[in-house]
Amino acid sequence: MRNDRVNLCHRAGFDDDDDIQNLLESHAEPLSNDELTELDKASREAKKRKTRKNLCVAWTSKLLENVSVVSKNFRKP
Repeated sequence: MRNDRVNLCHRAGFDDDDDIQNLLESHAEPLSNDELTELDKASREAKKRKTRKNLCVAWTSKLLENVSVVSKNFRKP
């Protein structure tokens, strides 16, 4: 199991064994309430951005569809 983690660290660009050990140890410590709150807030903000992006894509697609229909009808003699 440890070898898998070390291999992952090497693939991520960590070449120094001390850096790898520090990284592994930092993830073994529990998060504080402030850190958990910050992670939760960041997660909610990311979801909002994704939802807004999807909504904009849907609106843009519908707008282009309507413009296409109007354009076709406008060109008919």
